[in-house]
Parts: sequence; structure tokens; C-alpha cells
Amino acid sequence: MAAIFTTGQCLVVTTRGPGKVHLLCYQNNSGPYVTVGSTPTTNAGVTRFMISFSHSFEKFAFYWDGTGEAVYGIGTDLRRSPVGKSWSKASLVAWGATTVTTADVTSFVPQIENTVCTCFVIPDKI
Repeated sequence: MAAIFTTGQCLVVTTRGPGKVHLLCYQNNSGPYVTVGSTPTTNAGVTRFMISFSHSFEKFAFYWDGTGEAVYGIGTDLRRSPVGKSWSKASLVAWGATTVTTADVTSFVPQIENTVCTCFVIPDKI
């Protein structure tokens, strides 16, 4: 299996109901900087989010804070797995990894979100 973040492949979170996907990017190659933010949806139905990446970071943790369920899929693989529900049980992707793991990343999360979030809602029509 190829690394998750490669050309033509990405990580997609699919949710049901309103809520937010939170994303933390950390272990910056240039220093102690982290980015943390969230992307909301008010959709009562299904919403798809793309978890993007930055070449500046080595780890990407995310979780779903919403009323319904959330699963993630990698690229064109049909398997789906549950998304973490808090920073203490977040879904985690390390740069170059082929799988998503679960981790407690609370020690990396700053007290205030800096709203730099590379998680995007995928439009319904594509």
C-alpha cells in the first residue's frame, strides 16, 4: 500500500449530521509551530471533508465533534474506519504512513486554536 499523502490520493472523512472536523498539524520541520483549527458543517445529512497536508509538518491528527457518526477512507480504498472523538483519542497520520492510528495528542494542542486549518469540505457534485 502506498503512503496516504501521495499524488492522486488523499484522506477523506465522511460525516453524518452537524458538527466540526478538528485538525492538528504538528512536528514542524522548521520549529515548534503547530496549526490547529476546525471546519464546521451544519448539514443534517452526509458531508465529506478532505484532510490536507503540509510538507512542513510530520504528523496530522483529527477528530469529529458532532451529533452523528464519522468515518475515514484512504484514496480509492472502499474500507472505512471510525474517526476519533477527541484529542485524547484522535485519528493520527504520520508523514509517509500507510495507515491511520489512534493517539492521545492533547500535549501538542495549544490552548487557543490559531484557525489555520487545512481540512476542506468536498462539494456534493464532484
